[in-house]
Amino acid sequence: MDADFLSELGLNAIVTRLKRVSDAMLHDGKRMYKQLGMDIEPNWFAVFKLLKHRGPMSVTEIADAIRLSHPSLITLVNKMAAAGYLTETRSEVDSRRRLLELTEKAKSKYPDFERIWDAGTAGFKRMMNDCDILGAIDILETRIAQKGFRERTIEELEKLSSVEVVEFEERYAPDFARLNYEWIAKYYAIEPHDHDQLDHPRQNIIDKGGQIFFALAGGDVAGTVAMIRMNYEAFELAKMAVSPAFQGYKIGDRLMEACIAFARDEGVPYIILESNTKQFAAINLYRKFGFVETPPDPNSQFSRSNIRMELFVSGQRTTQNAN
Repeated sequence: MDADFLSELGLNAIVTRLKRVSDAMLHDGKRMYKQLGMDIEPNWFAVFKLLKHRGPMSVTEIADAIRLSHPSLITLVNKMAAAGYLTETRSEVDSRRRLLELTEKAKSKYPDFERIWDAGTAGFKRMMNDCDILGAIDILETRIAQKGFRERTIEELEKLSSVEVVEFEERYAPDFARLNYEWIAKYYAIEPHDHDQLDHPRQNIIDKGGQIFFALAGGDVAGTVAMIRMNYEAFELAKMAVSPAFQGYKIGDRLMEACIAFARDEGVPYIILESNTKQFAAINLYRKFGFVETPPDPNSQFSRSNIRMELFVSGQRTTQNAN
């Protein structure tokens, strides 16, 4: 079976995946009701429950109670009425106000329906007993109510449009150390050579003919990477780190583009790097930009390094964590 492309897309496909889960459950629910000889549909459940507990209600009141769009609810209640489960009455207080209520057919079959719904709830609880899915949905709905997807996307788009890559300045040195110490400590032990480069970047990188790039988003340091001069033939790409707060901004791509352009401008044909195969996203990023695996360096200064890669810059087209 082919890999699930939507899973590969991660959060980019979250809305589509939620729709896919919903569609799968509704389809399976329809098959179940048909198998049990019941002429109802899964998404009628909430209206049955609501009218059973609260009595006659208008379409607008039902829509507000279950937070369903008015057109979607109209389609749903029309199907329920056609199946003989809903009837329309007039309000005793205001004859112009039309109310929906359960028919005698609905009331007589309700106990059987409820038994099935209880079984469905039990089955779902057993399936998800190790996951607080209702808690996650509550959080999602609350945060969407506070600030919707549209507004959040526009805000992020503005930040993304403001991303710029700048060269080393002393004021960014603490961010260079902070971002790298954070990711290294998360996966590995801090090594002596890390301290040399992170605590003294000007002395050990800049003054030796290298450069450190910083990606800024709205003035905040979103990511960083170093180009360390090895000799006249090669730079080492190292200390790439992207802040978790800016994942998804393609910060790694922007930093890689800056590194490749820098090597070209300096007339240096090769960029090499050492990393660890645990850093899946980083390795994929390097391969995307044309890096190829080469034999490991037996004299590497980092015990965590288990992969070495190289890019021949000349003739390459420019289009996240390295040591």
